[in-house]
Amino acid sequence: MEQNLEPSKEIELSIQNRDFDGALKLCNKYKSNISNKEYFYLTSVCHRYLSDTKEALLGLDKLIQIDPNYGRAYQEIGHNNVVLKNKDRALKAYLRAVRHNPSLQSSWLGILSLENSNEELIKFAEKNVFYLKDLPPELKTVLSYTHEGKLVRADHICREYLRDHPHDIEAMRLLANIGSDLNIYEDAEFLLESALLFDPDNPKIKYDYINILTKRQKYGEALKHAQLFYDENQSNINAMKLLSTALFRTDRYKEAIKIYNDILNLEPKNTDVMLSMGHLYKTSGEFNKSISSYKKAYYTDKYFGDAYWSLANLKTYKFSDAEVASLNEMVNDKYISENERVFMHFALGKAYEDLENFDDSFDNYKKGNEIKKSKALFNLEDFHQDCLNQKDVCNEDLFQMKSDWGSDSSAPIFILGLPRVGSTLIEQILSSHSMVEPTHELPNIISTALRLNERKTQDIDSRYPDILLSLSAPQLKLIGDKYISDSEVFRSDKPYFIDKMPNNFRHIGLIKLILPNAKIIDIRRSSMSACFSCYKQLFAEGQEFTYDLKDLAGYYNNYVELMNHWNKVLPNQILSINYEDVVNSFEDSVKKILDYCQIPFEQSCLEFYKSKRSVKTPSAEQVRQPIYKSGMDYWKNYESHLDELKINLKY
Repeated sequence: MEQNLEPSKEIELSIQNRDFDGALKLCNKYKSNISNKEYFYLTSVCHRYLSDTKEALLGLDKLIQIDPNYGRAYQEIGHNNVVLKNKDRALKAYLRAVRHNPSLQSSWLGILSLENSNEELIKFAEKNVFYLKDLPPELKTVLSYTHEGKLVRADHICREYLRDHPHDIEAMRLLANIGSDLNIYEDAEFLLESALLFDPDNPKIKYDYINILTKRQKYGEALKHAQLFYDENQSNINAMKLLSTALFRTDRYKEAIKIYNDILNLEPKNTDVMLSMGHLYKTSGEFNKSISSYKKAYYTDKYFGDAYWSLANLKTYKFSDAEVASLNEMVNDKYISENERVFMHFALGKAYEDLENFDDSFDNYKKGNEIKKSKALFNLEDFHQDCLNQKDVCNEDLFQMKSDWGSDSSAPIFILGLPRVGSTLIEQILSSHSMVEPTHELPNIISTALRLNERKTQDIDSRYPDILLSLSAPQLKLIGDKYISDSEVFRSDKPYFIDKMPNNFRHIGLIKLILPNAKIIDIRRSSMSACFSCYKQLFAEGQEFTYDLKDLAGYYNNYVELMNHWNKVLPNQILSINYEDVVNSFEDSVKKILDYCQIPFEQSCLEFYKSKRSVKTPSAEQVRQPIYKSGMDYWKNYESHLDELKINLKY
């Protein structure tokens, strides 16, 4: 036996040498040195080879409890059921294996050996077998590691391979997918653009490229490429999915619905499409159709957690006793994946909230947040340092020197602050005006900040926000003009438009340098209300500070202190609005907002709830109703659970 091997490598080597008894002994010898996941997987493999299928399946049952998404566990279940001649169970296991890890060639071969009637499935399995057969061993490892969540190791192996094979299209695609999984979207986009130059007709590259454009919220570009992809082959299911998503994102709802229905004709059990249709109906205010779509999704797949959360996220839907009982049963099911369990816990949090059972409600919100927190990358100290850097760089001297260097457009109105504090209400008020266009929570400012930060060298002065000191007037104007042109896909001919990205408060310095005539409205809510409202909201992506009460308090404290800085160095340029003032003195607040924006008063702004426009936030149904005061101190129902938040809040 080779010396100085890691315990798991030593066990794997014994298995490769077919010394299964020896490998089993090593598993028990090193049990405290390897993870429980490794232990149950390796011992189960040994037991299968030793023809002890009962013991193997017992170990695999424990393995799935540890990680319900581990594809290799299901592959082993498939292998064991083949031995036991349980063909139906074996086929289901292999299908589940490749769903979690499509690099498992043995599972694809297992599907081919067991399936004899589903022609589509057979063709799909054959396609994957040939793909994996031709894939270099290094890239097979990359693919496997990617689907097992070992992204850093996958990234390292893929980069090493690309050094020796710099024009390998599949390696570039796999590295881009790793970047996407790590939320490094700009690098992923660049890699896929490069791959398309080498192989412009590659459908996999096209598919991934359009996906990354969508993730980067470049919806206009995504629509253009999705339409071209669809026009090439209108029966291509992936092209249909991409185009329907792009149409949805660019507010072309009727066209999106048509293609969604076309997809469901081909894939009647596609719960993702049912969910997307529900979102679309919600956005356009068709709530009965939205509810119907969400319910259709969970009728099709009882364990589809996002459907339950989407119902809860309507804010007006009340779960039945049967739905609550079903959700409680499922969150205690050891085989439910963590991702689905998160959705279900948040749905139960809302269900018990509506029943005024606030203890059980908080318990479920907390459990959902704890799972999300365990996977989050947010670091409060890093965020604090970012805020300090903004204060250091973006001082009065900088704004006095470069006060009119950017774009001369006065079209943008930024509404910012924390999420869930009333920004959608302010947006609805303003967008009810004939001169104001609502758009989206545009990612453009944050993307610009990321691009500027990526221009870093060894010199810290070239990083963001430090780079703002060295940018020239033409450069600032160019960046500002690009922001305006990028927004045009969402605009008509109205003179003003709204950007409602809440996190832009971190980048007010950048905004005022590239768009000195832009209006900025900071909407603020009392700290306990604001933070708890975030805590009980499951955001689709980002906002990772919301999963922990201490993080929430720290984030809010830094937000207030950074806004104090912006108001000091940019006096009278930012309008601060308290949500409580809007509720208690509504008409005065509306006039104050319109006066600040230099827009004439219109009665429609007071009757904002009559607007038929689409709303893409959790507040969609709430802002279609007149102002109400009932939720102002709602956090007090949970006060006994919020000591950690109270203790850490400074404001």
